[in-house]
Parts: sequence; structure tokens; C-alpha cells
Amino acid sequence: MKAIGIHQYGDASQLVPLDVPEPEPGPHQVRVRVIASSVNPADIRARSVAPGPRRIERQFPLVLGYDFSGVVDAVGPDVEDLAIGDEVFGSPSLLGQGANAEQVVVDSRTIARKPAALSHEQAACLSLAGVTAWECLARAQAAIGAGATVLITAGAGGVGHLQVQLARHLGLRVVATASRPESTALCRELGAAPVLDHATEDVGQACRSLTGGAGVAVAFDNAGGRALEQALDAVAPMGTVVSIVPTPVPVADRLFMKAASLIYHVMGAASMWRLDPHAQGRALAAVAALAAQGHVRPVVAATYPVRELGQAHRAIESGRTVGKIAIRVADGW
Repeated sequence: MKAIGIHQYGDASQLVPLDVPEPEPGPHQVRVRVIASSVNPADIRARSVAPGPRRIERQFPLVLGYDFSGVVDAVGPDVEDLAIGDEVFGSPSLLGQGANAEQVVVDSRTIARKPAALSHEQAACLSLAGVTAWECLARAQAAIGAGATVLITAGAGGVGHLQVQLARHLGLRVVATASRPESTALCRELGAAPVLDHATEDVGQACRSLTGGAGVAVAFDNAGGRALEQALDAVAPMGTVVSIVPTPVPVADRLFMKAASLIYHVMGAASMWRLDPHAQGRALAAVAALAAQGHVRPVVAATYPVRELGQAHRAIESGRTVGKIAIRVADGW
């Protein structure tokens, strides 16, 4: 089976064509003929040389690609409600082999049917980022009242631009951060107001001014580093910061006097840790329903054939993309 992956950690030049065995589905699994994939920061972290002990040790050769959209072509035991020929989308386990391959095996309980209104490229760009955005909002639900103000950092990014749409759909007032003109324009188009320049403005002070001095009910950190610092500064007393980036920033002193909380979130954590095998699938189905109704749409900034996967990785690493980057797998070899 054709795939693209790595034999060792390193930069994007490590991505090479692979010939790997065709996978077979086990219990609760389906095999999917991959039509499209996408690139996420998770791909970059999995591929790169880590500065310290790795959170997840990988087995080589490693196929990356933690999004997919395609067609079921084999079904394992104990699979309910899916059959050969069904169009599906989702995210392979972050602990295993990815979808930059002709086929991928996934847990059927973590995926969903592809909305007919979306292309395979759009669906692939909605899965990991969409579930992440949905689950982050769900985990902060206790801190969000009707019409509350929330801060979404990196509002034009892969997760951020979907978070903005979901938050607006829930009736929340969204303040976003961006810096480049195209990023700012996308945030505004999706309903964020105001959009703060995270490079030049005091985000915390701006959020306090907008909320009568208190700060935002929830601040979503989608970039780590400076974005997390700004989220910590912007959040109100008794508020919540939700971060999806493993950033070693001291936070206890920043939160204690506010009696505020910090939640770290990893996409599909409840499924990954076997707390609830259906949790990721339910979140994805909810996002799919909103996409089918036109309430949320993934912005596909560019599409690369899978043979140019290294170029797509470099584009993500540049930090200058908006929305998502799709990978055409089916005919991209």
C-alpha cells in the first residue's frame, strides 16, 4: 500500500514515500479508502525532534495524517451502523498510524458520516479541528453564561476559525486575536468583533475594557506561548482558560488570585484513554450536523497532492496560513 511518512524524527525532508502492508480492521474498526487528509500541528509535533522526553514514543515507519475523509472498504467485527461504500470522515488515533496513505484503519465509534454538502477536502479539514473546537467549548460550558464574552486566540487558525463559528452559533460574543490583514479579515467575516492585534495590542487590557473591567468568561489558547500569556491576562475572576497546546508556562500564580481555572484539552481524550469510546464520534457527529445545516464551514486555504506533503508541512510551520490545508490523497501520488 502506498503511503508517505517518516523513518526517523526530523524536519519535513524526512517525509518520504513508503510501501506498507495493507491494514486489516479488527473489532469495532473499519478500513477506509482515503480520498483526502489534512495537516495539523499534531503532525508537526509527531514528526519533529522533541527538545526533551517525548510524550508519545512512535514506531517507525510512521505514517502521519490525523484527518481523513473517504469511503469504507472493509468492516471488522462488532461494527454498528456502517457498511462498505459509506462515505465517512474523522481522525485516526493520535497514538497510531495516520491517513496519508491509500487506506487507514480507524475505530468506527470515533468517526461520522461525511455531510453531503462538504467535499472530501472540506470534511477532512473539519475532523480533528472541529472536534477540538467543539470539545473545548463543551469543557468550558460551566463558565459560559448566555451571551458571555469569550476570547479566541489565533482566531483564523485551524481550530480557531471553527471555534469562532461555533461560539457565535451558541450566541456568545467573540473577541479574537490575529495580526496579518488576511487573518483579521477572516475573523471578522466569521463574526468575531473586535479582532485584536496580538502582536501590538495589550489583549488583556482590551478584554477588560470591553467587559466593564472584569475580563472574559473563557479564554481559548490555540497557539501557546504568548497566546497563553494573553489568555491568562484576559480571563475574568472565576473564569476559565482552555489550552490545546503543551506549553511550559508557569500559570499557578497568574490564576490563583483570580480563582480562575486552566483546562488542558487533547482532541478525543475520553476515547483515547478508553473512558468513553463513543465520545469523539458524538462530538464529530454534532459538528457534522452543524456543517450540514450551514452553521459551520471549514476554510480550506490550500490543497496539496499527497506527493507534496513536505511542502504542506512547511506551509504550516511558516505560521502564515489561515484556516486549514487539505491533502488530496486519492489521486495525489
